[in-house]
Amino acid sequence: MLMKKYMHSLIAAAVAVFATGTTSLAQSSATSQPVTVNIDLSASVISIALGATPTVNFVYASAADYTAPKTVSKPGHFTVVSNRNYTITAAAQTPFTVVATDPTPLSLGVVNISVDPATLNGGTPATQALSQTPAPIITNAVPTVGAVYNINYAIPDATPLLGRSASIYSTTVVYTATQL
Repeated sequence: MLMKKYMHSLIAAAVAVFATGTTSLAQSSATSQPVTVNIDLSASVISIALGATPTVNFVYASAADYTAPKTVSKPGHFTVVSNRNYTITAAAQTPFTVVATDPTPLSLGVVNISVDPATLNGGTPATQALSQTPAPIITNAVPTVGAVYNINYAIPDATPLLGRSASIYSTTVVYTATQL
């Protein structure tokens, strides 16, 4: 009986050695090499692109148009891509055009610009009276791969429009997205 027990132990040891040896042989035939993977985030990336219909038109064609505030909403007015927090400013390039029969310039400040609260992208909004000096309409917006902004243009009081020549008064607004 002792001999039989000894043989079982010997066979078990041989199987263990064979199994370990086979595993060792399989592992020793493998090789590996390290590869470095770099992600270079050193470049500041920011862009702003206007939507399909950027022109804003305020129409004053009746007495009722002058008696209440007017707002022109521009859904999807522009899209920002930025890999860092950013601020968006708005500024008029020039004063409103001067009409020959109305040489007194129309104040840019008659128009207010604001970001629709539904499209803040984590930033802090501000309503700004239009000016040639860039003014923030949103500050500290979060990094994004495509934040779409709805912009509201408003003339809260039509009084500055009274007594003006019948014409179209025009300026160009420039939006600038700047990383913080």
